[in-house]
Amino acid sequence: MKRYKVGLVLEKMLAESLFSAGDMSFLTSIADVNPIQALPETVSREYMMETLEGADVAITCWRTPAFTEEMLRSLPRLRLIAHAAGSVKNLVPPSFWTSGRRITSNAPVIAEDVAQTTLALILTSLKQLWQLNASTAAGEWKGGESGAFTTRRLDGLSVGIVGASLVGREVLRILQPFHCRLLLADPYLSPLEAENLGAELLPLEDLIRQSDVLTLHAPANEDCRHILNAQNLPLLRDGALLVNTARGMLIDEAALLRELRTGRIMACLDVTDPEPPAPDSPLRTLPNVVLTPHIAGGHTQNGRRMMGRNILIETYNFLVKGALKFEVRGDMLRHMA
Repeated sequence: MKRYKVGLVLEKMLAESLFSAGDMSFLTSIADVNPIQALPETVSREYMMETLEGADVAITCWRTPAFTEEMLRSLPRLRLIAHAAGSVKNLVPPSFWTSGRRITSNAPVIAEDVAQTTLALILTSLKQLWQLNASTAAGEWKGGESGAFTTRRLDGLSVGIVGASLVGREVLRILQPFHCRLLLADPYLSPLEAENLGAELLPLEDLIRQSDVLTLHAPANEDCRHILNAQNLPLLRDGALLVNTARGMLIDEAALLRELRTGRIMACLDVTDPEPPAPDSPLRTLPNVVLTPHIAGGHTQNGRRMMGRNILIETYNFLVKGALKFEVRGDMLRHMA
């Protein structure tokens, strides 16, 4: 079998979390690969150029420096960039998309992880587990017979999903068994596609008005900046739950804080703008906010191994068959995170 060359151009710590010894043995059976133990703590462009000389494939990840046009011109054999993280928007120059080279990423694998985190935030918030844990730790015991039946289950509630992205579609899929009313807002989706996803397509403002739970999965582009803002956030129902596991830029934070301070809604935010929020940000202390440090996707132990294996499978299938399951094309970028 023909031997190939694959260059690992990612931080040692990331590579160790992604690739098991067994999976790396599989890759080295078909390709010459620089060893994980020799990877640097921080990847430089100089290291990339040295490692990728003569390489067929570059395996990249978070914090790998972006390729420049000059770098790509100096790497004529490089045919595939296999990105072990999610977004590739800032990884390659515009000329890449017409160069005949190809790129794949772990965005679909990470989407599953983000969707599970989204579901976890929804369920624990509707059941008020955050508040009940705090009150129990403080010595109280507000059980089911306390007379305060304010918790809710998903069945019968209206859940609004903003964006039929990879994550949005996965959220729709995993919500199916809960028998809730699924609403979807996405200007690029047809009603027929929404119906196939098990959702009712609505204009954004109608969706906001009708949702008991509103969860954001729109792409991080200027069209979506402050998609939730001072005009439409007041449309949220009293008691509504807002979840953002996408990007902080999707919400006008000042407008959100005005609604949160009324106490009439709750928010679970895995992302903020700016990120991280200032040490004295009210988001850190408001009782109706759950704030997590951008960990919704790609940050579980077993999930990292799944990501690593997926990128090695993509690399193998490209080298041996010319096929990619999760290829990213230039025309897809506008609708991706």
